[in-house]
Amino acid sequence: MAVSVEKISVSLGAEDLAWAKKRAARQQRSLSAVVSEALLRQRQAEAGVRLLDDLGTDDITEADLAAVRAELGWAPRRLKPRATPSVKVKPAAGSARARRKK
Repeated sequence: MAVSVEKISVSLGAEDLAWAKKRAARQQRSLSAVVSEALLRQRQAEAGVRLLDDLGTDDITEADLAAVRAELGWAPRRLKPRATPSVKVKPAAGSARARRKK
């Protein structure tokens, strides 16, 4: 299934950008995929909070929340160490960084 995408420009702090690039390299994914995943997780978290607010769940324990997160696959995943060295993230064709390298 094709997903409709739009090209945008975003400004990130140096520390956040460095983290995102390292994550992309570790997972052999694009920087866009890392940003999209972060946005999806934030949307899921906000939807979860809205659901809990709608249900009026004042008596839910941390153990209950952990069980729900695990059931929904929101539990943090542990990455296996990679046998190959990290891949450098290349600037997108046509980006300002790519043009500077020419």
